[in-house]
Amino acid sequence: MEARKLEVVLVTGRSIYQGTGKESGKTSPEYAEEVSSCFMDPEDARALGVRDGDPVRVTTDFGSLVLRARIVGEERRQRGVIFVPYGPYASMLVSHETHSTGMPSLKGLRATVEPAPGEEPMSITELLERFYGPKKPCAF
Repeated sequence: MEARKLEVVLVTGRSIYQGTGKESGKTSPEYAEEVSSCFMDPEDARALGVRDGDPVRVTTDFGSLVLRARIVGEERRQRGVIFVPYGPYASMLVSHETHSTGMPSLKGLRATVEPAPGEEPMSITELLERFYGPKKPCAF
């Protein structure tokens, strides 16, 4: 069976649940669940054979991560566009380069999304340790 993969545009941004989850702490389950989500159009999800809650791999020129698919309602649908809320997962998918603007490009990035059966999103701690190394004890 041929692997399904969809070319999409990645948009990152704030979400109400990312903001309120952050109030519980950036390692809270509420925050982690929101920021490790990939919101996508129902028809795109059907084309990939994924359902709400299934793991999907999102890949850009800057990184590749497994996130949890979240299928948007009909009123918010937009084929070919995925949304990842601001947080450590979105940060791993965008460039740190600011092109002298002081702000990296967080919207309109080319990406692919594909099913990732049997995989799970990393926890926030695992994600940060993978990219930045283990937490070091404070020297003072």
